[in-house]
Amino acid sequence: MKILFIENRLRTYFWEIIANKLKKEDGHEVAFIVQNHDFEPRNFVNYVIPYPQEFKENEISDEDKVLIKSDRALNYFKLNTANHYPYYRKNISLILDDFLPDLVFGECTAFHELITIDECKKRDIKFLHPSTCRFPTGRFSFYKYDTLEPFRGSGEILSPDLAGKVISSIVKRSIVPDYMKKPASSIVKKLGRIRDLVLLSKSYYSGEHYNTPSPFVKKDIESLKNSLIGKWDVLASEKSGLIEQSSFRLLYPMHMQPEANLDVWGRPYRNQLETIKSIIDNAPEDVVVVVKPNPKSKYEITDELITYIKETPRVIPLGHSVPMSKVLQGIDMVVTITGTIAIECILSNIPVVTMINTINNQAGNCLYLSSFRGLPDVIKSVKENVYPRLGESKKIEFINMLNQTSYYGMPYSKISDENVENVMTAFRDVIENG
Repeated sequence: MKILFIENRLRTYFWEIIANKLKKEDGHEVAFIVQNHDFEPRNFVNYVIPYPQEFKENEISDEDKVLIKSDRALNYFKLNTANHYPYYRKNISLILDDFLPDLVFGECTAFHELITIDECKKRDIKFLHPSTCRFPTGRFSFYKYDTLEPFRGSGEILSPDLAGKVISSIVKRSIVPDYMKKPASSIVKKLGRIRDLVLLSKSYYSGEHYNTPSPFVKKDIESLKNSLIGKWDVLASEKSGLIEQSSFRLLYPMHMQPEANLDVWGRPYRNQLETIKSIIDNAPEDVVVVVKPNPKSKYEITDELITYIKETPRVIPLGHSVPMSKVLQGIDMVVTITGTIAIECILSNIPVVTMINTINNQAGNCLYLSSFRGLPDVIKSVKENVYPRLGESKKIEFINMLNQTSYYGMPYSKISDENVENVMTAFRDVIENG
């Protein structure tokens, strides 16, 4: 089988280990598309796309205009042109037509990955994105193209007793998703981080301007981020008393940005200020919107968002240090786009709606809304205590569905013999049986 991987900077180190095994142990023909030259794997067929030397003023196609909405460099890192899109789309198309892969593995975060996904769809080439599946922890799924739809899975079923324990640990928040865990700090890790920053800076000055910001731009946006977080927490302190006076409390937990969770999977709702405005505009007057920031806020907090919250009495911000466990005790309902909070609400029987249709909506107490106009009816059902609830057996069915559509292992960063073998088992399953 011909397998293509997409370079994704530091993540490529793990891809390289998996690709090497697929090549040497399983006999597959493996190649890489490389956008950042400093992360070119060794001993593979590599399609290294030269950095463009100059641009003509190109008309941006409608298909690229869609992808630009998810582009980190354009939306967050102050890249001021999208003229590189036609150049990269042409090169990626030529690569796909030359190598003719049966299967492509990669992320769905960087612009060249999104273009590759787009071109794979046109050619009916399967593209899979290995990523942690949130719950149960220690597992990951292969998501199709740029969606949250899992492909295959281990099929493993937890016993009712074990499933019950997993559910209890999630409800009690005694475990957190793998992506939220803080890595242990050490001198080795700090030195590694410095090494990575130096390498990324080198990439920028070597010509990679399309995923990597200038070190000076990065410094400026980090400084602005810290300032805005400070302003947010001051405002949260000023409005904190209002939550006690509210009759119906609807929680909107903010997504960190940039991240695929919102910028790609939740693309229609990636403007969180507009989302909060839409909730306010569609919810009855007695509903207040409690906005919880991501504990690891990046660039989603803006001056415009802070100004709107300050001027809107029905929006109550929470401080960054307020734990979700405390917040959920006083909440009547949750609205999320694609957040992990949906799983926690399902298992806790807290009314929740999502604005993107995912596997979570297969649970009877997690409703999908195609428009914010549907909010009043859901709120009415919560007030009248007729919103659906799950019994224990249905909760076990749900957690087992997540378990069955995922695999044991971590598809990046944890480079140990045991983890690599676990991940290889999953890769072989989707390759051989997909």
